Amino acid sequence: MRKFTALLVAAAVFGIAALASQAVGQIIASAQAPKTSVMSSVQRIKAGDVNCPGCDLSGADLSNECVKGGNLTGANFEDVTARYMCMSLANFTDVSFKNADLTGANLGKSNLTNADLTGAKLSITSIKGTDLSTAKGLTQAQLDRACGDDETKLPAGLIVKFCK
Repeated sequence: MRKFTALLVAAAVFGIAALASQAVGQIIASAQAPKTSVMSSVQRIKAGDVNCPGCDLSGADLSNECVKGGNLTGANFEDVTARYMCMSLANFTDVSFKNADLTGANLGKSNLTNADLTGAKLSITSIKGTDLSTAKGLTQAQLDRACGDDETKLPAGLIVKFCK
């Protein structure tokens, strides 16, 4: 009888442990990464953090900041003021620059694969060595205000003047 009771207790303990393990697994599976607020993302950039993938920087003033060589894949730069921002050699894959002010910014040799530049201001913006061939929303009017070089890649039919 004692062995039988011990077996029942062991079975109950293992059964409860299995249920608890399953519940924890479901909680972990349904958990989502915390969203980064605009303010904390801006603070990260202003503190010198050049790696902020998925950051929401919308509407921020990042003028004269530097993210050279950083990873900002999937970040939101919509309506950002990024005048004279150092953005060279950085990864901006799948970034939205909709209506961003990139006046005087240096985007040289950055990765802008699938970046959305709809409405972005590119006055005196350097895109030397940058591949914009898959960029969305890029117009000739924007490029007429920017400058590049012979390594700059653009969507078919668009051209850019060389930087001096």
